[in-house]
Amino acid sequence: MLRKLCCVILLIVQRNTESTHVIGGWRTVVQGEDVDLSCRLIETTEDLEQITWQKSTWEETQNHNFMLIDPNGVTKFISQNGLTGRVQFIGNPSENLGSIRITAVRLLDEGIFTCIFSVFPSGAYTTEIPLTVLVPPVVSVTADVAPVIGENEVVLSTCVAAGAKPQAEVTWKTGEFGSLLRTVTNSTQHTNGTTTVLSHLLGVPTKAANQQQVQCVVNQSALATEKTYNYSINIHYPPQSVNITLSEASKAIVFLCVADSNPHPNYTWSRVVQPWPGSSVRAEGDKLHLLSLSSELNGLYVCLASNPYGRATGSLYVHTSSETSAACWVLLVVILCLIVAAVALMLYRSPIIANNQFQAPPQVCDYVKVHHCCVINLSHQPPFGMQ
Repeated sequence: MLRKLCCVILLIVQRNTESTHVIGGWRTVVQGEDVDLSCRLIETTEDLEQITWQKSTWEETQNHNFMLIDPNGVTKFISQNGLTGRVQFIGNPSENLGSIRITAVRLLDEGIFTCIFSVFPSGAYTTEIPLTVLVPPVVSVTADVAPVIGENEVVLSTCVAAGAKPQAEVTWKTGEFGSLLRTVTNSTQHTNGTTTVLSHLLGVPTKAANQQQVQCVVNQSALATEKTYNYSINIHYPPQSVNITLSEASKAIVFLCVADSNPHPNYTWSRVVQPWPGSSVRAEGDKLHLLSLSSELNGLYVCLASNPYGRATGSLYVHTSSETSAACWVLLVVILCLIVAAVALMLYRSPIIANNQFQAPPQVCDYVKVHHCCVINLSHQPPFGMQ
């Protein structure tokens, strides 16, 4: 009878031991966020002696203890393991709950965490909790070298999704302009498990392509939603033409030198043959101020517009006179013939001629009245690429 009773007790103990286990689960977290690693011992009434936490990585498969918790909830760190100061016990030993929280998760925290409950008399029960760390990409859209206007295909812009885990997906939205473009994408795997993706947008750098709007679109599992990054294509080109116009916004006589280029040009005014007429004329960047109307203003003024890729000039001839005279017209015609060959001028019977924009071909003549001053504007564009 006693032997049968012992067998029954043994079977009950064995059955209870077999049902005792630790529950946990796979965890995924985005770098920089906090994560709770939960583990609980169930189906036991045995006395808890200690909870032990260990960690291993995919490269270092050997487990290393980093934290001990006694039955009263007192914690002790065994090794730093990169977690000291960022891990805390949030469980309850009296309820067989051994959960911990890791704050500000780093990529190096990724690995396999093991939660061990040591109970008396049956021993240790464990569970493994794999932790996966996602790393969002650092995105930038740039052009390493500013494309210069030309006829050959070049990289117009590059979208970089750097240091992501897992690899980011990079695409482009180019609108109607997209038919003239193509993309080339490549990636680089880093030793820490992250990947950098570079997507290049290629096309022929034309003036029409300048300031076209495109979008780089990035998708990746660490991102809550896809991210869109706007970019304005920036094509560099030399000054295409120079126009000298009379400023209508100023009560004084002020001429504006305007050139179309990227980047914006620097403007330099000079006077041909004759020295600069002292304080009667002031040059300020793209502006030429005629401060007083006197004969010392007479002469040919040149506006040079230049940037690192080229230059263009426009000319302005000024002649002051108390009244309209045939000599003024003759002088203007002579100056025109000296500057540009084979120019046909239509003469208008007006005391003032201004803003005669010259490009060949075609030729354009406009005139405005500026008191008793004969002013003619000769603007021209050099062949592309001339410096």
